Amino acid sequence: MDIYTDENIPSVVRVKEDARGPRVVLFSGVHGDEVSGVHAVEKLLFDFFSRTRILRQGSLTLVRANEQALSAERRYIKHNLNRLFREDYGPEVDRRSYEFTRAQELKTVLQTCDYFLDLHSAPIAREAFVVSEQGAVGFFARLGIPRIITGWSKFSSGPIGGDAENYANAYGAKSATLESGSHFDKRSNDVAYRTAVSLLLLLGMIAGAEEQALGPLQIVDVYRVVTKDFEDFKYAKEAANFQFVKQGEMFAFQNGRPLTVDEDTYLLIPMKPEDTKLREEVCYLGRRVDVV
Repeated sequence: MDIYTDENIPSVVRVKEDARGPRVVLFSGVHGDEVSGVHAVEKLLFDFFSRTRILRQGSLTLVRANEQALSAERRYIKHNLNRLFREDYGPEVDRRSYEFTRAQELKTVLQTCDYFLDLHSAPIAREAFVVSEQGAVGFFARLGIPRIITGWSKFSSGPIGGDAENYANAYGAKSATLESGSHFDKRSNDVAYRTAVSLLLLLGMIAGAEEQALGPLQIVDVYRVVTKDFEDFKYAKEAANFQFVKQGEMFAFQNGRPLTVDEDTYLLIPMKPEDTKLREEVCYLGRRVDVV
């Protein structure tokens, strides 16, 4: 088992075994205020370095994605890095910025992997959840996280496109994003670590028993993106992830008017309005998907 830093891409560590096997990539710190994934990959790296865990096959790439934002303890410096994994860029993107340059470096990592897990946390999330596309739900459900959001790819050509997960998907990887819980809950560090370990167990890359999903799955498919278009945006009541909103019920105010839903809906990944810039997404709306 070899462990080495990538000479061409900063903050990338490779763990390799001679035997053929899956090529797995773990991202952490795509957003600088989300550190659970950073703790997870550092702990995992120590496991391999100390030989507490041994890689049995394949390769593992561990990435600290947005070093400058992590150092500044900010979501990003100039651009949201998780909107820059794309081929085409508009004039609003500063091609001299750190995040643009970093995205070009990290795209090469995503182009050659078989499995990709992006480790995040959320500002308002009491429980962990996974974001994945329908075709990969059966696989990632085995990681032990019972809440899954699908449908992100429907918006990949819009303003929320350019995420690392769908970029890796486009190059043939089986990909998902883990939201390990709240930014402010240290338990999210443990969730991120356990999920990363579960992935390696599932693929037979480390020794141990595979963990199974806990309880029934709850799958919600995103059907609408809500952006903050006016400074007066606020939720109708204290927002919670996966909060149920009845048909016709108001869930927020914007431009002095109530925002309602036309069908039974789940409020997904609500952001804090005061921390959200104009024209950025502030939450998503989703519908329940029946598990067959």
